[in-house]
Amino acid sequence: MALLFAIIAGMIIGAGSVAYTLSKRWKNEVEIAKADMQQVLEQHQQEQQASRELQQKVADLEYQLNEARKDLNHYRSQHKPD
Repeated sequence: MALLFAIIAGMIIGAGSVAYTLSKRWKNEVEIAKADMQQVLEQHQQEQQASRELQQKVADLEYQLNEARKDLNHYRSQHKPD
């Protein structure tokens, strides 16, 4: 009877230690995954900001181009060769 109790107790202790070890590993992997996802999120946000800045720059350049075209057309209309 004592041998049976010792075997069962050994199995319980062994299973508990394995579960504890696996739990620690799993938590560590989760923390690594969280850190990686945070890094990806930050990179994505930076790229979005860069994209918005580039879109604003394009809009500014298009405005400047249109203003230059208007000026050129005005100049051409004022200085037509006769």
